[in-house]
Amino acid sequence: MTAIAIIINNYLHDVATAILIASAALAWALDRAAARDAGGRSGDLLAAAYPRLVWVARVALVWIVLGGIPRTIFFTRFEWDPAVVRGIVPALVIKHVLMGAGVVAGSIMWLRIGARVRAGRPS
Repeated sequence: MTAIAIIINNYLHDVATAILIASAALAWALDRAAARDAGGRSGDLLAAAYPRLVWVARVALVWIVLGGIPRTIFFTRFEWDPAVVRGIVPALVIKHVLMGAGVVAGSIMWLRIGARVRAGRPS
């Protein structure tokens, strides 16, 4: 039963990471649209959507942190050892590097866009 719970946790941890990255990408797209919209309608949309997007990102981030605890504890048993047996360690490493880079890039986007939204001047 523990194995099933850990495997599901690892999958949901990856989903949470994807949600965080996708929410940042959506905020970025809205921010870019606001920068090109002279009438301000896109800026209004960004300002309206921003609080909900922040909520989604925060939930995903909490999910990543909490789901990362058992994932870290059981990492060698459920991820590293199977990757070694199958000869896919490079793929596992690349996956985690890309996901980490996506979270860092998304966090930077959130900080920059958040500052502009709070200042009332998207892009």
